[in-house]
Amino acid sequence: MNSRIFFILFTACAAVPLIAAQISLSMGWFSQASTNKGQWLRHEIQLLPGATFIAAEQSINNSVHWHLVYVQPAVCDQQCERALFTLQQLYAGMGRKQLKIKPVVIAQTQPAQLNKFPAIAWQSQQHTANELQNQIVIVNQRGLALLRYPVDDNPEYMQNLAKNIRTDLLRLINYDRSGA
Repeated sequence: MNSRIFFILFTACAAVPLIAAQISLSMGWFSQASTNKGQWLRHEIQLLPGATFIAAEQSINNSVHWHLVYVQPAVCDQQCERALFTLQQLYAGMGRKQLKIKPVVIAQTQPAQLNKFPAIAWQSQQHTANELQNQIVIVNQRGLALLRYPVDDNPEYMQNLAKNIRTDLLRLINYDRSGA
């Protein structure tokens, strides 16, 4: 085999997968949301300022890499209480991976219902993104919101939502390389 035929075959072997990938993207055959259950945020939202966030707890436990954040609306109603219950159950169900996550509720004032949920921390924040209100958000250790999950009043929906959050959170924890 001479060098010219080898070069043509090599170029064809390299170009065919690239062309197939371009065609599948342009025809819409690739499903972007096939691996995650939540909705990726389209733009950056710094939900938790890194250095000021619960400084005392962070100094005690530096292994917290992920935050489950519920952005509370103005009044904590039954839907809010279901979201807090879901956060508490998610945290309790994480087992040994609890050390890597911290559940947080962001509200202007501390909700009275929070005393029922000892694992959930409260953070006061005056200006939260309106698009995240009444949603549970997965936030990385730098305070950047990644995935969001809308909260509903239906208990069956909340149970499925908890499973979806757990699936995505475990995937993020397993692929996290910042603590390794």
